[in-house]
Amino acid sequence: MNDRHRRRRRVEIYFVLYLVALVLLMPDRVDLVEAKNDTSTLANARLEFTPDRMRLLCKLTRDSAGGARVMALDSFNVIRYSATVSDVRVSARIEEVETGQVLTIEPGESSTPMFSLEHQPQRNAVVFHWHPDLANALTRTFRVTVLGSGSPLAHLSGDGSSADGLPTGLRMTGSTQFVLATVVENENPSTIITLPGGRDTVIVRDTVGGNMLASLGEFWIDPARDKITTVSSREWTNRISVGGADPARDLTGLPRVRIIGENIGDVQRYTDQRTILLKGRAPRSGTITVEVTAQRRDGQSRTAIFTVTAQPLAVVDVPDVMYPNVEYVVDPHLPLVENSRAIVRDGEREVASTNEGLLRIKPMMRDTGHTLTFERVIDGNREGAAQQILVRSYSFPVIRDVKRDADSRKKTVVVQFFSNDRSVNRPSLRVLDGNALEPKKLSGYLRAADSQRPTTSWLEIFEITQGDQNRPFTFRIQAQDDRGRASAIWVED
Repeated sequence: MNDRHRRRRRVEIYFVLYLVALVLLMPDRVDLVEAKNDTSTLANARLEFTPDRMRLLCKLTRDSAGGARVMALDSFNVIRYSATVSDVRVSARIEEVETGQVLTIEPGESSTPMFSLEHQPQRNAVVFHWHPDLANALTRTFRVTVLGSGSPLAHLSGDGSSADGLPTGLRMTGSTQFVLATVVENENPSTIITLPGGRDTVIVRDTVGGNMLASLGEFWIDPARDKITTVSSREWTNRISVGGADPARDLTGLPRVRIIGENIGDVQRYTDQRTILLKGRAPRSGTITVEVTAQRRDGQSRTAIFTVTAQPLAVVDVPDVMYPNVEYVVDPHLPLVENSRAIVRDGEREVASTNEGLLRIKPMMRDTGHTLTFERVIDGNREGAAQQILVRSYSFPVIRDVKRDADSRKKTVVVQFFSNDRSVNRPSLRVLDGNALEPKKLSGYLRAADSQRPTTSWLEIFEITQGDQNRPFTFRIQAQDDRGRASAIWVED
């Protein structure tokens, strides 16, 4: 009985310890609240966009000659966003409801004659501009979605952490929608329905009748890039946006392409996601003009023009020999094209690179004896010939000259030594034998050996005095640097 009682007590003690451990592992109530707050903070971290108008209207009327006259026009919309963000990036996605054509623009060069986007960070606002095409006035509707992202401006607490509970590097996103409508008198416009809560969702219901081509709206084509600059004979691409037609369905065929200038051969043409993609070769030199003409099945034709310029690769002056711990500055003469880089490699290892400006190369001691390669690449492909660079160890010191002094009992010795720094690896001079006293280094005479930049060789001046005036002033001398490397022996007869 006593043994069973003792065993039961031991089991009870272990059970109590197990319960205590479980209690200790449970999170505090404060931790649970903080975790809940963090989740709530992240869920609410959204960039809010608020447009001034949900609908922009262009109302037209036709005159007796068939022309269009503007009765009313809302030409811009101001979209405001929260003032507690920085580094805001915005874009606008414009969809033509009747055709499904989609165009995306950003502030700056991606603007078109009809649409443009202006970011005004000082006002915490984005301005969308609309310029309807009055020459081809038709009832049509566009759905505009403004998208953006920004970094929250965190408020710091006393210990330097974020009092907002937002993690570092977070980017908040948001969007809003509104509608552009062109209404021509005596035509039925589209019906616009705004859902409750209204800022983020707009539904457009097409009520326009008539045949399919009549509902396509204005016909236009527009190149993504008006000017293309690339390297001689390199492949280029350009995307042609199409409005008022599906390139795969509503055109009479692939667009006609005419090249004005050097003959570059055929230009390939594809239809891709409601756009036309053109591919061709740049000229060997100079500029060509590419003229693209597309025709819709109703007979309407539109022409777009862009240029392609070949920029020749300039010769780069790269030293064929470099020394470790010395910085060399090279102008890589990169062409003014996208995705161009100048790179110096040691096999697969990248020693230095730049995609603009000067290239700074500083080999390390471990590169000594290696052959580096300088090359220029565009879109990951090498352009032009690669150039080799040998990383050489510093040469041994050299006794360049022994000159007679004004005092016949003295001579000066010029020693050249090699280093990345004039204060490093300076040489000493010793007399091996002969009628001469130990050399004396002259201060204030240290100078560069030549005008090359960067400087890697220097001149040190020593003075040697005759020992016994009754004997000829002859001797043998040798220079040695701090690394223990000695020059050839100089014999002075």
